[in-house]
Amino acid sequence: MIKKILAIAALVAFMSAFIPAVWAAEKGGTAANPLNQSLDTLKDEISSYFGSVSGEINSVEGETVTIDRGSSSSVKTGMRLSVYKEGASFTHPVTKEFLGKMEMPVGNVEIFSISTATAKGRIISGKSADFKGCRVKIPQSKIRLLFYQGNVDWNLGDAYFRALQDSGRFALIDTGLQSAGIADILAEAKTKGAEIAVILSAESLKNTVELTQKLFWISDGKQFSDSKTSIALASIKQLKFSAGAFAWKQGEALLTYKLPISAKRMAIGDFRGTGQLDLVLATENRIAIYKMDVDLKLLYEFKLPGSGEILWMDTLDVNKDGKDEILITTATGLKSTFMAYASEDEPALKLPDRTGTVRSFIYAMDGEKFQQVWKGENIFIRALDKNVAYQEYSNVDGFAGSIYTLEFSNNRYAKGQQIAMPKDVNIYDFQFVYAPDGRRGIFAWDVNGFINFYNDKGIRTWVSKEDYGGFSDSFKKESRNVMQDKGNWSLKDKFVAANAEVLAPKRKPLFGFVNVKSLGYSSSELRSFWWNGITVEERSYLEALDGSILDYAVIGDRLLVLIKPYMLTMGTVRTLFRGENPSGIMLYVFSAKGR
Repeated sequence: MIKKILAIAALVAFMSAFIPAVWAAEKGGTAANPLNQSLDTLKDEISSYFGSVSGEINSVEGETVTIDRGSSSSVKTGMRLSVYKEGASFTHPVTKEFLGKMEMPVGNVEIFSISTATAKGRIISGKSADFKGCRVKIPQSKIRLLFYQGNVDWNLGDAYFRALQDSGRFALIDTGLQSAGIADILAEAKTKGAEIAVILSAESLKNTVELTQKLFWISDGKQFSDSKTSIALASIKQLKFSAGAFAWKQGEALLTYKLPISAKRMAIGDFRGTGQLDLVLATENRIAIYKMDVDLKLLYEFKLPGSGEILWMDTLDVNKDGKDEILITTATGLKSTFMAYASEDEPALKLPDRTGTVRSFIYAMDGEKFQQVWKGENIFIRALDKNVAYQEYSNVDGFAGSIYTLEFSNNRYAKGQQIAMPKDVNIYDFQFVYAPDGRRGIFAWDVNGFINFYNDKGIRTWVSKEDYGGFSDSFKKESRNVMQDKGNWSLKDKFVAANAEVLAPKRKPLFGFVNVKSLGYSSSELRSFWWNGITVEERSYLEALDGSILDYAVIGDRLLVLIKPYMLTMGTVRTLFRGENPSGIMLYVFSAKGR
């Protein structure tokens, strides 16, 4: 018994000491440990070729140039410098302040020999006759870098990927290649517009892993660096443990939280304008805001007026002041198996015998608590791009009329511009997407659970091959004739934009031939859709999550997924039929890198 207690105490001590260090590194901290130091060796090797170097060409002899900078100015062999001529000066049009001189590109040189004060370079592009009297430099724009981790442990490769990304010097390009030759890697790098390629490989020894890094110029495929570092197996085990201790499948989840409340909706926002993103959870008519760390720390909590159920929740910097607000839509009295516009100056249309009501709210941080700054009766709202969008609620049809923006000006909210939509596409049915050339298209649900795509001219050009397994909620359309069934209307699943793609959940019902909502879904996945300007491409983004996806969000290179787990056993059937979840609601944090 004493040994068990000591083991548990050791585990708690490790979790308390190691995991906060991992989170500190995730947030840009500088937690010093052997693993970081080993990875820094490789990162510094890459960075050394792209430092701040600027100088002049002293002489040109054939295809060789001499510059007035050497090792004392951080010049090294293998480095490539841009060559340019200075042109006319340019000044500020109003203040006439000198801003610099025009730069006319001439070519490039590769350094092959250095001394303390000078260096020699070989001309690799441009005409030697044009190089006399020119200047050289390394451009300070981000270097486009293709990252290939080969046989390197996923968690180790991910840690190094983030170290490079956090340096701010590189724009990283991931690759789906798992096992490929150098020629194939360089060909893909060229296709994706990379300037250099980082190719990693690993060799496992008794107590260490030898990590090798090779660097290549993409323009001509030349290798310019080959470096190694040793990483203790103990460090890699700790890294794996930090992911595996919260693992979903084979260590894929970075973090896992069993939520303290039965949340159905989720959002992420910066409510204090500090850059710190907090987690917002909604359950019934209560909102709770948590700080995400090793555990969830409750920061704020408030209850919405009335007894409605929360249908939708978003965050958005409505006031454009650097602080997010919380956008919430609730419903009361809707017949589940359920959604409108109003303000104090413009009350909602009063229909007889209304049994359902929809209300929307905007909450903002005021001091140390959240305050309601706007309320709308019988109206749905959502965040759409950088605006608030709204649509009216009808007790007969659910959604009614066109979709408009809700404009905020002079501390007042007012009706804005109409948002053009294809027929029968409602406020929660769609998501904008942009082609590489900037044209805007629309992905939208239809009433049967299929996904449709409408191009920039509003023409439907694509439909998914199958339905996606049902929506979050479905409500009866009201009728004054009790003998008449007008059918249902649905609250659709959220589309989420992730870079140039749009994500949507796909659910597998508990029984393949029927959707038994009281028992939920046996598994879910996230599908990705990309419009390349001509056609729609579909792929799996995250596969085989046990249970039903309730909500999800993409924040930078992190994917947060709110899950109601599937646990159907003889001992849990009765609690499931009572609407209870014996395992609780789970929040998983995945890496979106490489997806």
